[in-house]
Amino acid sequence: MVINVQALICYNPFSGKQNFEDNLDYVVKRLKEKYDEVDIFRSINVKTITTYITSFGSNYDIILVAGGDGSLNEAINGVMKLEKKPTLAYIPVGTVNDVGNMLKLKKNIKGVMDTILAGNKVKMDVCQIQDRYFIYAAGVGSFTNVSYEAPSKLKKHLGRMAYFLEAAKELKADETMNLEIELPEKKYTGKYYVLLALNSKRIAGFSLHRYIHPKLNDGIIDFTMLTKAKFKMSIIYLIFFFLFGDRWHNGVETIRTNHIRIKSDIPLSYNVDGEFAFSEKEVEIKVIKQAINIIVSNKVKKKYF
Repeated sequence: MVINVQALICYNPFSGKQNFEDNLDYVVKRLKEKYDEVDIFRSINVKTITTYITSFGSNYDIILVAGGDGSLNEAINGVMKLEKKPTLAYIPVGTVNDVGNMLKLKKNIKGVMDTILAGNKVKMDVCQIQDRYFIYAAGVGSFTNVSYEAPSKLKKHLGRMAYFLEAAKELKADETMNLEIELPEKKYTGKYYVLLALNSKRIAGFSLHRYIHPKLNDGIIDFTMLTKAKFKMSIIYLIFFFLFGDRWHNGVETIRTNHIRIKSDIPLSYNVDGEFAFSEKEVEIKVIKQAINIIVSNKVKKKYF
């Protein structure tokens, strides 16, 4: 019996500089070196990648996602709903591409396709917050909304600078979160400025210094809390955390864990992999260890898995 090996390309035509379609024929041609059939899905709106994969993803052996971190997140949310989960591959063509940089996937299409066709699969953790899934970051608090509030036209022309311009709008907003935080190790109650759940050294284009090198298959995330000080000092603490990572201690605490519960007195807007997720008073975050297969280079396999 002949078994067809099938591939699906899901791409977001609005990601980054919006030029992936110029390379689409080349990507299809390269995939046909290994796969009998190659189908294409062009995203037309937010979450359409999730919807398409949820409906048809089980028909494929591999799903190649071309887009930014948000497009990859949509694909993850589709794959996690499937009983038969295809392998994922990723071409980063977004503005910041935290996941692409973390996995050492350059914007050189030929180089990425060489890595994908080499087929070096690893099992990677997926994190869950309520009924949503994420790969590398969830956040709540000031400045965590800039990645999805910045206009797409501005991101296309200015790249990461668009995020800084959007963040500048919030410098006058003094917002405190009254929270109850429950971890397996400890409970916290108080006022907080920013909370970040990170399964990565990268966020918003910054590479954070971590005392413990993160692994992407160990079932653990870093949960960072920035406690509320005077507003101007809170901004300084946040900037210094991005610059110095775990070497900066004032107003910052990081705990490595696999399960978090957060309660607030009002609904808070949560960001997941750089995209708005929902507004809730109470959320639960957990790590699903080695939940999906994804293709990476040998170098990345040795470093993160």
